[in-house]
Amino acid sequence: MSSRRWPTLTEATIRELARSKSYERGQSYYERGAVSDVVRRGEIVRADVEGSQYQPYTVTIEFDDTGIASTDCSCPYDHGGICKHRVAVLLTCGRDPERVREQPPISELIADADRETLHKLLVDLAEDRPEVADRIETRLTTPDDATTDTPVSVNLESIRRQVNHALPKPGQKGHNDAYAEAERMADELDGLIEEAQKAIEAGDGETALDVLTAITDELVSGRWANLLPYDVPRVFEMIDDLSQVFIEAVLTAELTESERNEWEDRLTEWDTQFDYYMGGESTFLAAADAATQSWDDPRVQQAMAGELDEGAFWEDDDAWYGDNIVTARLSLLERDGRTEEYLNLAAAANQSEAYARMLVQEDRIEEAVDYAIERFSTPDTALELAKTLRAHDETQAALQVAEHGLILDGYRKESLAAWLRDRAASAGDRELAVEAAITAFEVSPSMRTFEAVEELTDDDWNAIKADLLETLRTERPGGSSAAQVVEVFLAEGEYDDAIDLAERTERTSVIEPVVEAVIEERPQWVMRICKSQAEPIIEQGQYDSYQTAVRWLRHAGEASRTADELDEWREYVETIRDDHYQKYKLRPMLDDLLEEF
Repeated sequence: MSSRRWPTLTEATIRELARSKSYERGQSYYERGAVSDVVRRGEIVRADVEGSQYQPYTVTIEFDDTGIASTDCSCPYDHGGICKHRVAVLLTCGRDPERVREQPPISELIADADRETLHKLLVDLAEDRPEVADRIETRLTTPDDATTDTPVSVNLESIRRQVNHALPKPGQKGHNDAYAEAERMADELDGLIEEAQKAIEAGDGETALDVLTAITDELVSGRWANLLPYDVPRVFEMIDDLSQVFIEAVLTAELTESERNEWEDRLTEWDTQFDYYMGGESTFLAAADAATQSWDDPRVQQAMAGELDEGAFWEDDDAWYGDNIVTARLSLLERDGRTEEYLNLAAAANQSEAYARMLVQEDRIEEAVDYAIERFSTPDTALELAKTLRAHDETQAALQVAEHGLILDGYRKESLAAWLRDRAASAGDRELAVEAAITAFEVSPSMRTFEAVEELTDDDWNAIKADLLETLRTERPGGSSAAQVVEVFLAEGEYDDAIDLAERTERTSVIEPVVEAVIEERPQWVMRICKSQAEPIIEQGQYDSYQTAVRWLRHAGEASRTADELDEWREYVETIRDDHYQKYKLRPMLDDLLEEF
């Protein structure tokens, strides 16, 4: 893609990231040239993709040394896997690297610029875009190098103006895409919430509360909620961030008992005002409780002093948001370097991942590994600690923790196994890499995980392959995974297994690939199954799906040709045409189909 080192980007990887329909549509977008202005700066690639809206969607891909680190798109897609726009950009990067325009990262671009040039650039930007002026004003009054001895100063009026700019307005031009508008709002507000976080990191909870109050006042008084969809994850993530930073702010600020009570009342009121958008879920009750508890709560004091047994912190607390408050307390204890109190509270509150991570930060590696193997119960926690260990150059310890995760069940097991597979292979531990690769396949069977096992095996591949295929037969996969499994069966020529799976799932996404693959080998089955797919559509008069019915009949015609039964197929289609003569939309389609054969 450029002179810089670039990770391998295979189409198998892209397929694995997307659902089959998203991949197909993304490939269509790529083929029709919908991707434009593909620019790489450092490890980031950004591109525009023409979609259904007037404005193109913006796609951002971040790479690291192992491949695709993250992806983002301004479209509203949130149905599993990456969207078609991201697929199109990734295909462009992989197939047409010459289209990716190499540009230096902004940090490099301005590194050698003189002060006068940068000054003029900032002034010009601020004059052209008022929101940039407000952002510059906010940043310059909130120093990045603030410490606990340096009061943080912010311009609250500037904060309010930026919030007001971020919120969508009724009838405002340029807001045709409500989903993209919601993403934009969330991004801009996140930047302002970061200003409050900086104040907290400087130990200035009072200023943080001022910033958060300015943000929240504008939010509760605006009409934005009526202008945006109610299913945009980024908006809920932003509100969650606002809530969590509020918890840290009230715990950081030096408040009197009277002030704590006032904050409890204010946060509870705001919670009521957010209720209409959050669908009854609490937004600020955790922060309200944190305000009343402060650090003086006897149970908190006991936990930090190590006077509570593991998990005992929750014996008298049934609030569902209690973990959020503990997370905030741990963050503040870590900031202040109060390690033992951190570990005591984490143990008492069953925050095992946080406990082990702190052990790593304190260079207590062996203790962290032993703790993880004894206490961790999910692959997710094992994966996160393994990543932390690797980031601290403790590769063997990371592999040990991840290997333990292979025997655990739960969320992200496939991610853990794939991570361990690649890291163990890089470390030269082939046996562990193969074990992890097999686990990744068993948890999430697909061509990608199947081929990954093959790449790591030598003479023993045939025996291992037989076991993997037998696993697929024994597990009898269904649902969305069936389409991935049937691809493996077809690639290996296991047509009877593919047919059996297609008939059991009754999913078009599973049946059609099998039909297309076995026309030569199993024409009689293809004719039967295609007729069973087409006939209900026609009989029920599903006119919007007539094209689909004709596609099934075309497959049946191809199979009939193979079986030397084309005359019978033509007679069958003519009978359908005559029996459904009144379906004016269907008849010309069938005439055209008969013309093809």
